[in-house]
Amino acid sequence: MRAQLLVAVLVATWLAGPSATMAHEKFKIVGTVAAVKGAELAVKSVDGSTYEMDFPASAPVMRNIKKVGRGELKPGTPVVVLALGHDMFDLEVTEVQIQER
Repeated sequence: MRAQLLVAVLVATWLAGPSATMAHEKFKIVGTVAAVKGAELAVKSVDGSTYEMDFPASAPVMRNIKKVGRGELKPGTPVVVLALGHDMFDLEVTEVQIQER
């Protein structure tokens, strides 16, 4: 009985392991800033869709190769946003790259 319980726990751990540790998918969104509201960034992509993403304080904002402040992100600013998430409706920004016009 004890051996069966141990095997069951090991199998359950093995099955849950990959799903519990699965990496998020990487996303790259090219467009312009629609809005910055606290810990949220909205970007209107080149295909016309607007994506609202979590924007943690740890996510750097870059211009060329230099880190700049979040104040640089104003509506209409062209950006490339690197994000992680399960799908396009559940994204967290990992980096914002400001593009030159």
